Amino acid sequence: MMATTETSLLGLRTVTTSGSDERASARPGAASSLLMWRRVGALAIAASLLTGCVNTKFKTDALVQSFVIADEPRAASIGRDVLNQGGRAGDAAVAMALAMTVTLPSRVGLAGGGVCVLFDAAKKEARTVDFLPRPAGPNGVTLPTLPRGLYAVQALAGVQRWEQVISPAEQLAQFSPGVSRAFAQDLAAFGNRLTADSEIRKHFLAGGAVPAVGATINQPELSGTLSVLRRNGVGAFYTGPLATTLAQGLGVDPAALRAYQPRVTGTRSVPLGLVSLHLADTDLPESGAALVQAWNAAADLPPAQRAARVASALGATGQGASAAGAGLMVIDRDENGVACALTQGAPFGTGRTIAGTGVLAAQGVERGGFGTPALVANAIVGRTLFAGVGVANGDDGPAAGPLALLTAALPAALDGVKGDVLLNTRPASAPGRVNLVACQVSNEDGIRYCQPGTDSRGHGLAVLVESVRER
Repeated sequence: MMATTETSLLGLRTVTTSGSDERASARPGAASSLLMWRRVGALAIAASLLTGCVNTKFKTDALVQSFVIADEPRAASIGRDVLNQGGRAGDAAVAMALAMTVTLPSRVGLAGGGVCVLFDAAKKEARTVDFLPRPAGPNGVTLPTLPRGLYAVQALAGVQRWEQVISPAEQLAQFSPGVSRAFAQDLAAFGNRLTADSEIRKHFLAGGAVPAVGATINQPELSGTLSVLRRNGVGAFYTGPLATTLAQGLGVDPAALRAYQPRVTGTRSVPLGLVSLHLADTDLPESGAALVQAWNAAADLPPAQRAARVASALGATGQGASAAGAGLMVIDRDENGVACALTQGAPFGTGRTIAGTGVLAAQGVERGGFGTPALVANAIVGRTLFAGVGVANGDDGPAAGPLALLTAALPAALDGVKGDVLLNTRPASAPGRVNLVACQVSNEDGIRYCQPGTDSRGHGLAVLVESVRER
């Protein structure tokens, strides 16, 4: 017996047929989930089908909506400004990441790195930019991978000039916007990791006291380094006088520093009907293929059992020290998407500052537990419908970041749980933090409904940017 249903996605009529032939094509044990995903067509992921944030490619009189989220509020505000100035997802993401090297150096730094997932709505293509900070020197110190990694992200997904996206960070370092609650929290929890001679410690922990939220503390050394990168380009971090200073301070091979390049490849994807979940393709444990396996292992279970199954699959215990991460994500006016998980390795990296640069030496990572970015996109018409990043806090055990991401995305995708419910009902003891923006498209009129949200245990910010559609 065959059953046929019709759905409409983004104005396209599709016919989905369920029956014995379809069940035979599913992997063993996955029939019920696969049939459900095909029936809903567009994926309830989006969880978050919120009333309120509305946009569509097909409704010409609608305001165009973009979304930026970052784990530090000042960075999110800069992402908003970049979009308002005509930038795209790659520009906003890079400007936010560079801003967090100033406003959240406990988790993001020029000597650290990360990984991003990108979706190009025009090319209908998803990619991974891997600039993970892997051990390369004494005591696990890493090559500085962040600058060239971010340069690659902007080259692939941005339209502005490099100096435009780095200038806001330089200004933040020169003229302090005030210590954010997010950074003050990290200083209180992990500030003892900073060495006594660290420039960061001298600026922010003078006398041993954590500065009050809003306290203005400038970072002239870091401002000078960012100025060199603005004037001379990202290559100045890898060749020339600044690179020599960095290599000596880190104890890494100058030739290896000159030769470093980020890795750009495809993504690890999970098909979900007419859309796909895109995860970063890296070779670290708790990343890439391991996340796809964890998703598949939990997808067919009752909702109450999924989190435990994912934790078991990833080896997440919820206890012990972990690498700390920070997340950011952007869906721009053209519905391109960028999601990034960034890290210094351990909180504040190695705790050492390279003298005269304001740059903290990062700790190399050998596992993916610090954080995981993900996008859900429709490659038929070119739309990003979900962006999320799960990150570890630094004291919540192995695989905390990936666990946070998957345990939010699973109920969003499979059960249609709204984003605000997901974030507000996460147990206080759950490892990791997760921020997201999730959308669903109406089958009737093509309107996109989106909801951004941030984890209540962090101090990030989600910003909606509205603009008039270009004609």
